[in-house]
Amino acid sequence: MAAAKRIGEPVLEVRDITLSFGGVRALLDVSLEIRAREILAIIGPNGAGKTSMLNVINGFYHPQEGTIAYKGRVRQRMRPHEAAEQGIARTFQNVALFRGMTTLDNIMTGRLLKMRRNFLWQTIHWGPALAEELEHRVFAERIIDFLEIESIRRTPVGQLPYGLQKRVELGRALAMEPELLLLDEPMAGMNVEEKEDMSRFILDVNDEFGTTIALIEHDMGVVMDISDRVVVLDYGRKIADGSPDQVRRDTAVIDAYLGVAHEA
Repeated sequence: MAAAKRIGEPVLEVRDITLSFGGVRALLDVSLEIRAREILAIIGPNGAGKTSMLNVINGFYHPQEGTIAYKGRVRQRMRPHEAAEQGIARTFQNVALFRGMTTLDNIMTGRLLKMRRNFLWQTIHWGPALAEELEHRVFAERIIDFLEIESIRRTPVGQLPYGLQKRVELGRALAMEPELLLLDEPMAGMNVEEKEDMSRFILDVNDEFGTTIALIEHDMGVVMDISDRVVVLDYGRKIADGSPDQVRRDTAVIDAYLGVAHEA
């Protein structure tokens, strides 16, 4: 897959990032890049700093040291809503949906940053505001068709099984039309069939929309199947960065997952 793709220059560059909470260092002198149109997997044992890295990228955490450059510009203490406005969307380990709202309405919330009419127009719900909402609803319906969830479009998400809730959360992120999509354990808690479906959708998003994707995933079979490149963290440090085959054979990676010293 990777050989046939036209992976571009770095969209986001993280340089020498250190993030601490009190006396605990979550990340230590980490540098990595995410290249246009690639699928980058960030892996590592529990507590390695993977989610902390995504939180740094989307502005939820602000590192004490290091720089982040997005689309060639060094970023200064960006907040999550500013990251979203600039084309960075995010999903979470634990599903973060409005459980009482329908699938369609949850996905529509991903269009809020795209709406230009002010609050008064939205309250009146007439004229230009209504036309704008209908336009965004058409886009949301396209996302629903793409993710093959037409049958649950009017179902409150709190009534859906976990795997479908994760798919709806992906749909909400896609509704933002992101250039960079951050997925935090998109297949956690899924069975084999659900993982196969989610893997297919991630590949399709990358292929059909050209979306750059960085994901955290513990299923190494999934990582090796869908990733163009893999970054490995361990105790907050980067210990490997390369193709899936390179990382699979890396002794430092093997040691980190087995928890034993490598012997020649």
